[in-house]
Amino acid sequence: MENTIATNLNRIRRWKNLTMQELADMAEISKQAISHYENGIRHPESHILIRLAKALNVDLGDFYEDKDVEIQLNSVYYRQGSHLSDLENQVIKDFASAYIKDYLELEEISGEQVLFDNPIKDQTIANPTDALKAAKELRKKWKLGDAPIYNIAHLLERKGIRVFKVLFNVNIEGLSGWVNHNRIPVIMINARQQDIPRMRFTLLHEVGHLLLAIRENTTEEMIERICDTFAGAVLLPEEIVIQTFSRGRTRVSMAELRNIKELYGISIMAIMVRARSSDAISIDQFCRWRESDYFGVDSGMYPGEEEPKKFFQMLYKCLSENKIGFDKAAKLSKKSEFHFRKEYYENLEYVF
Repeated sequence: MENTIATNLNRIRRWKNLTMQELADMAEISKQAISHYENGIRHPESHILIRLAKALNVDLGDFYEDKDVEIQLNSVYYRQGSHLSDLENQVIKDFASAYIKDYLELEEISGEQVLFDNPIKDQTIANPTDALKAAKELRKKWKLGDAPIYNIAHLLERKGIRVFKVLFNVNIEGLSGWVNHNRIPVIMINARQQDIPRMRFTLLHEVGHLLLAIRENTTEEMIERICDTFAGAVLLPEEIVIQTFSRGRTRVSMAELRNIKELYGISIMAIMVRARSSDAISIDQFCRWRESDYFGVDSGMYPGEEEPKKFFQMLYKCLSENKIGFDKAAKLSKKSEFHFRKEYYENLEYVF
């Protein structure tokens, strides 16, 4: 128990971006005491734990929960080429582990575990051209045709990929990894404000990291190119690219690009990169477009949504079947019981 409290106190403090001294000041205790508690040298008495919980704005029970879940992050998708420190990487792993543990516990209670099967595991990927073929095969195996994917997060959940939308206090867009001895794939997306087409692209970029059997010794830069190509090709199927850019056309209007963006939930820049990667336009055409029409690249609005749904579906099911109580449901959803009850009854439409 003492080691659990020590581990959780250290994890929560670091996630809140607090130094030992800052937490000590907030809880009105010494920095040395915080150090002793986090290193398991001393065990905080109950009144001290209450003060620490209040200072950190967490429930007292958060100090007692075993959050130790083995997770291997096989990729982190960095925003604008920034890199995380070793400490930031460890904080993210700890934070992700806590969320994943609660999710898997709820899966077990509800009996709704979905086994994951990779439909393109036999394809070896060496370059972006291979990624285009893999994306086409994935759309075929998942029976998507050439239709838009309305909610990618929900689709991935139905296929057995656990998807989380979480507010990270670091500068990343998303990450992916495996838990339970590489049996359960996980994607976490930063809930920080991102436009939806970008979020959709990030989701599928991380799917690329999970599903593509990329040849060993491939450089990190090439892996990112492969996953970007894969994401664009899953978002916008080949048939739509051909319809838009073929038949000897020398110019495509911004209005056409906006229509594709608003239907398929893919950014205008990603559409053009998709056309270039598929050789539907030449590098010269792409450069001319950037020089002449690039000012409108942010125009158009995708009306869809990107929200994981399975967690709360399982949560409400377990509540309605009396498998868990409101106290457990609130803790799993990372909310106070008061606020969870309030939201639950506000959203309750019928009971039978």
